[in-house]
Amino acid sequence: MATGDRDIWNSLPDVFASASNFLKDLGWNGEQTWGREVVLPQGFDVEQADLKIRKPIGEWQRLGVRRPGGGALPPADFDASIVLPAGAKGPAFMVYGNYRAILGWNRSIFYAVAVGHLADRIAGGEPIQAV
Repeated sequence: MATGDRDIWNSLPDVFASASNFLKDLGWNGEQTWGREVVLPQGFDVEQADLKIRKPIGEWQRLGVRRPGGGALPPADFDASIVLPAGAKGPAFMVYGNYRAILGWNRSIFYAVAVGHLADRIAGGEPIQAV
């Protein structure tokens, strides 16, 4: 019998509802993704790979940032940052506001990329290309 009390220890629906509500409070936007893997152009200034640096996606496109395989970035009108969790020789990710919401849960850039990428893989997304 339902009592109306939340039980995050014994009820998976309550666990997911609580986690979802917490992420929403951290700024999660259900209309956006967390981020995506990208390919940086030769000569890219890795000092630009910093969460403090936000540019419109179109600006990153003009700087030569592309999807793996060389495809264009999505035509969206919000800001993004580039992160390099494994350093300049590892995979690069363009991240959005939802990435920052994940960081509100756990401040590790590795954790935030892992959570976002795992969600993508569960939804049928591609593996990380730059390995």
